[in-house]
Amino acid sequence: MTIMAIILLVLIVLFIGWGISTYNRLIVARNQVSNQFANIDVILKQRADQIPQLMAIAEKAMEHEKSVFIALSDARQRYFKAQNINEKISASNEMNTALRGMIALAENYPTLISGEQLALLQTGVSDVENKIAQRREGFNDTTTHYNTAIEMFPDSLIAGLFRFERMQLLEIPKEEMKFEGIHFK
Repeated sequence: MTIMAIILLVLIVLFIGWGISTYNRLIVARNQVSNQFANIDVILKQRADQIPQLMAIAEKAMEHEKSVFIALSDARQRYFKAQNINEKISASNEMNTALRGMIALAENYPTLISGEQLALLQTGVSDVENKIAQRREGFNDTTTHYNTAIEMFPDSLIAGLFRFERMQLLEIPKEEMKFEGIHFK
């Protein structure tokens, strides 16, 4: 009887140890996701701060293209009002779409892109976009690792018990994934 009690006690201690270890690993993984996003968040804020400058220059040249400016402004405001990572990611994706519209407008209005201020801002935006692309991969890798950890059995038992939730990836919009070939004018 005492041998059974000792075996049972050892199994309980092992189970509790496994649970604590799993919980701690999941916390580390979740914190790594937050850290990766914080690194991206700095650059996303920089991009959001550049939008008013882009809008001011473009508005002077194109008074009638208000919808693009409204979309940029709205996406920027949603980004600053976002309360969590998922809201910031959604707002960032909206800013991506709006910025592509802004760049397309600049391409359609050669007099607009000939301005030195806009050229400098476009270079700045391009640099920021490159930084975001570089850090997006690290964030998505870390988030995928975390999401996988909370879904795999038996760790999913601890994740479910402590309500660990899946996190959203920073996705490339479908429009950016299309390649329609090279067109010469």
